[in-house]
Amino acid sequence: MKTSVATALASLAMTSIALPQRGLAQQPPAEDIDSTEFRYPVVITPTRLRQSLSDVPASVTVITADTIRRYGITRIEEALRLVPGMAVSRASGNDYRVNYHGTDATNPRRLNVLIDGVSAYRPGFSRVDWPLLPVALEDVDRIEVTRDPNSAAYGPNSMMAVINILTKHPKDVDQGMVSASVGSHHENGATARLATKLGATHLYATADNQRDSGYDNITLRGGAHDSTRVQRLNLRAETDLGAASSLELQAAIVDGKRDVGYVQDVFQITAPDIKNTETLLSGKWTRALSSNHELQIRGFHDKLSTKQTWLTCPFKALFVPDFRAFILENASLLAHIIDTQTLSTGDPMRDGQIATQLNTILAPVGGVFGGFLTACGATNQNMIETRTQLEVQDTYVVSEALRLVGGVGLRYQSADSDTYFGGQVGNTVRWLFGHAEYRPTSSTTLNVGGYGESNSLGRSTFSPRLAVNYHLSEDQALRAVYSQGTRTPDLGEVKSNWTETVTGLTPLVMGSSTGRFHFYDGNPNLTEERIRSLELGYLLMVRSAGLTLDSRLFDDRLTQLMSATTALETLTISNSGHVRLTGAETQLNWDFAPRWSSWLSYAFLLNREASTPVETTQYARHSGGLGLSHALTNDWRLSLASYGSTGNGYKESRYARTDLSASHTFRLGTLPGSSTLVVSYLHTPVVNTYLYSVGAYQSSYNDRLSLHGTVRVAF
Repeated sequence: MKTSVATALASLAMTSIALPQRGLAQQPPAEDIDSTEFRYPVVITPTRLRQSLSDVPASVTVITADTIRRYGITRIEEALRLVPGMAVSRASGNDYRVNYHGTDATNPRRLNVLIDGVSAYRPGFSRVDWPLLPVALEDVDRIEVTRDPNSAAYGPNSMMAVINILTKHPKDVDQGMVSASVGSHHENGATARLATKLGATHLYATADNQRDSGYDNITLRGGAHDSTRVQRLNLRAETDLGAASSLELQAAIVDGKRDVGYVQDVFQITAPDIKNTETLLSGKWTRALSSNHELQIRGFHDKLSTKQTWLTCPFKALFVPDFRAFILENASLLAHIIDTQTLSTGDPMRDGQIATQLNTILAPVGGVFGGFLTACGATNQNMIETRTQLEVQDTYVVSEALRLVGGVGLRYQSADSDTYFGGQVGNTVRWLFGHAEYRPTSSTTLNVGGYGESNSLGRSTFSPRLAVNYHLSEDQALRAVYSQGTRTPDLGEVKSNWTETVTGLTPLVMGSSTGRFHFYDGNPNLTEERIRSLELGYLLMVRSAGLTLDSRLFDDRLTQLMSATTALETLTISNSGHVRLTGAETQLNWDFAPRWSSWLSYAFLLNREASTPVETTQYARHSGGLGLSHALTNDWRLSLASYGSTGNGYKESRYARTDLSASHTFRLGTLPGSSTLVVSYLHTPVVNTYLYSVGAYQSSYNDRLSLHGTVRVAF
């Protein structure tokens, strides 16, 4: 990072941050962002400042808890289908692939997922474990999705978009709540929440248990073995410390079991099921230094333990070190041997040369004949991942025309796995950021900011953003945005030393009951993936008509992509990938009558100049959804929603689903309650998913129709 850039950002961060009291970086009241109110919604995610949608330097979708309940949405992943351009596919019952604008579906890793500002990103292999998110759906207040590169605010891994899941404040929840749900595919769950006040502290605890059996059919070895069982315990507390300061504490424990039928081990005998345990602790101290100056210190520690073991019966040849070198020189030979169970290539002379070479290499295990006999034992892909982070943020209002936010942060993260890394590896990340909102005239808003990061895995990065918002009238605004973003290589991509260890071998291999064979080495020369984005946007809000419309045109160029996956079939990885994404998106919310509300989302996308088909494995030229809701009476409501995507990606299929939900509010004695019944019709019951080792596989349900019911009582 150039010294001038670092100095400028540091100056911005330390001078920071000013807003009138209306603009301090606090969480806005829920009613301010309820899409059914149709005032200009207020969001906090795009710049870390509280801003009106007419002033933010990005396109933003806000999904409220009311919308989630109204349309009978049961999972956070499914709620994201409301977002224009968001690609959501379900490869198995516990394997959601969520990508903004798609691209590589094999490893979705180019958007950031935050829970109350804490990233859910995993340091080992750049993933988000959607079924294990440490938040219960009942605790979600709203979801803010920034549909632009947002590395300027949250750094690398916010390359394409940021999903910020904001939970309910302890002051705003009922004293108690219980809910229970049951549905098709053995989907059932229960949630209970208790809230109280102890002195100056408001707090609640939520216990959540969710299960489902996944698909009925999967055309992979192992079949439809994809059930999920997850238990969560969440605690959230906020204490008024007096003197304009407060302390917010959160804790979460997640225990999950995911059935997995296949793990790209063609020799597996038993299912490689996964057991996860996660603990998360976070705290945020906020102090108003004056009416226009606020300081915030946030820290968190997260630990995820993954246990995945199974029985496997690989060829003895794989345990001979020189055999791997031979395979690297003859890359297609191993796949041919596995597929045909023979060494014959159809060329007698070539077959003889191979046999001679292999007999010499495999002499320790009995030559060719002995080398391609199997030995059985137990193997694992166990891992422990940890992240510890501290960040200081300063918000300051210079004047009515100028507001600033900035800060510095430090994170240490590690991954400990004998299989993936040969032990423990880690890296240290340091960053500083700054953002300024300036109003030179009453109709013009300028947003400028950037994020500089130093990562011990590679070189320093800087992600800038510049935007102009012009208010055509009280109801209309235009925006033009230029931004850059990055995704830094993860620990797996840089430091992998992936060696599969098999214990308890029967029969013994080279006189030992333990054998090892090498899969993959990371590339320490990898650099960051990059995006350069241009956007033109238009926002219309007609309050008298209850209408909000947000449309955008965009052109994104992604370069230096790490398009390969870390697997046996792909033994090298580099920054050779690229793709260009161009298109248009629109989202509409409209309360067109006193008891009617609706929403519409649509995205048109062109995926061009892709360097490899992998960058088109999740791609829909047309995608979107439509929702319509009608309050029949004060107690009864009907809602209809339809979602779809054309599935233009490599080996991808189209998707279409329609949901009809009926909700009823009632009183159980003096207690308020509600019930919801959702009938879903899946127009396209088969999902295609690309996988390196098999090309593509299909997941499907036996019935297109499914039911889901929920009952909720507060006290």
